[in-house]
Amino acid sequence: MKAQLLKFLLTVATAAGFAMGGTAGALAQNVTTLKLAHGATADQAIGQALQKFGQLVEQKSGKAAKVEVHLAGSLYNERTSLEAIVNGAVDFGGASNANWAAFTRTLMFMDLPYVINDEQAFKRMMHGQIGQEIRKRFDKDGFKLLMILDNGGFRDVVNTKRPIRTPADLNGLKFRTTASPVEIAMFRTWGAIPTAIDWAEVYNALSSGVVDGEFVMPTWLATAKHYEVLKHSTRNRAVIGVQTLAMRKDRFDKLPANIQKAVLEAATEAEAYGNQLDEGMSEKARAYAASLGVQTYTPTEQEMQQWRSTGRSIWKDFDGKVDKDLLKMVLDSQSKG
Repeated sequence: MKAQLLKFLLTVATAAGFAMGGTAGALAQNVTTLKLAHGATADQAIGQALQKFGQLVEQKSGKAAKVEVHLAGSLYNERTSLEAIVNGAVDFGGASNANWAAFTRTLMFMDLPYVINDEQAFKRMMHGQIGQEIRKRFDKDGFKLLMILDNGGFRDVVNTKRPIRTPADLNGLKFRTTASPVEIAMFRTWGAIPTAIDWAEVYNALSSGVVDGEFVMPTWLATAKHYEVLKHSTRNRAVIGVQTLAMRKDRFDKLPANIQKAVLEAATEAEAYGNQLDEGMSEKARAYAASLGVQTYTPTEQEMQQWRSTGRSIWKDFDGKVDKDLLKMVLDSQSKG
């Protein structure tokens, strides 16, 4: 009798074990794995925000979703990560506002020189009503804009050749630009020779002399070690922008409701986390540049008038390409203080 009872209990336990194992296997198979590709590095505020996003998605979805985070261009970089979103090679991708020009005109107003006067005012706009308008326009263009990340403040004009005080000093220098047609036109107007090069290739282009300079935020120059080859920097405060994280909207819409909710909540928290980390990083990067011997020049007001007048002269060339309503909102917001 005892032998029969023991045999029965073992049979039940074995069956239960198989059932539990089968359930665990089914649960494991039901985990939604999402891929994220970005050019930011893990030591940048943006990279840390993206890693935080991945952790939060898994946590908030109850491990129903997992995000594979690929940084530093290890999978795709800047422009190619946006192409990868479109063709479905990755779920999440992002780039600076300038590199979105081929996919949506929404952010092109940021590429126009001297649209933005003040860094803190710009941040308030991006994380307020204007930021919401930008997200709505991305939706219409087929993208779900999840994160608008502060990106190290104004860009600096940096080069390996000579000090730059006015636009005339750029004459004949070869400058790396993003794919933005506005940025290309701006440097051409300033007398430089613009060449669009993907971020991952810029260090080698500078080192080998393919280009003489670039137009980038100090934080990116520091983490990418570009200051090792650069010699001169000019704070002409022409352009400030953002970094982003986005999905193709139809891909987002097909996610289960619980994962959509987790993604949105994670994006909100990770964006705030990254933006807090970004505060003050530009000045630290400039201090690092100075320690390497990079000379930074701040133009006088008279020189700034030359930068502004020549820079703004290209606005008319993009009159029908930039979102006029959005540009007006930005300009009006600044005029109201």
